[in-house]
Amino acid sequence: MLPLSLTLFNTELSEDFGGIKGLEGCDADEIYSFLKTNSLFNWRLNHNFCEARAEAVSLLLDAAKIPHVKCWVMGAAFLKWGYVGALKNNWNYHVAIALPVENGLQVDWMVVDPSAANGPLLVEDWAASITLYSHSYYFLKDSGYYIFPGNQLFKKGWHKRRQRNFRWAMQGLIGISSLSYIGKAMLTFKKRQIREVTLKFMKVRGRMGDEGLFGQNHRGLTHA
Repeated sequence: MLPLSLTLFNTELSEDFGGIKGLEGCDADEIYSFLKTNSLFNWRLNHNFCEARAEAVSLLLDAAKIPHVKCWVMGAAFLKWGYVGALKNNWNYHVAIALPVENGLQVDWMVVDPSAANGPLLVEDWAASITLYSHSYYFLKDSGYYIFPGNQLFKKGWHKRRQRNFRWAMQGLIGISSLSYIGKAMLTFKKRQIREVTLKFMKVRGRMGDEGLFGQNHRGLTHA
């Protein structure tokens, strides 16, 4: 039988986050609004920078002690798990932050991704919304994972967060992928922009660490 959905949850690659305490739905809305309007992020950059933005967002949420994970979605053809199955925008994969949100007696995972949605979405709805044709696979990973090794996608082989990943994330915020030939050349000419966005990011991160979840008044995240 054909799947009823464009996307399927993959238990093999996903991790278990049972027992995590959820946020309120209004908190997820406010976090989305903060991210969408924050000048650190250029959400219109559609190619090659989703892992950089997801890492930058994750570091900010870590500073504010906001629970979250990273949600990944991949086309079946990219995973070599079928002849068809692809994402929109010619993406092989996409990643964004997912927040645990309380829903009665259960916790729902809501993705906050201003690059692809107009508000927080349930993980399966988010994955389906960026799937061009069936089917894709989505799964949840610890926020400390930055990216996966090429052509060796398995559960425990992912590259973890470290200083080099931080530099990649800062470069990605201004549209530089230093793993490409063009990106390596851009590093030479955009040293000032990289330094500026890094300093601005550290300022926002420091303030979120000092003020907590929604600032000293527990509401209203503010920008740099």
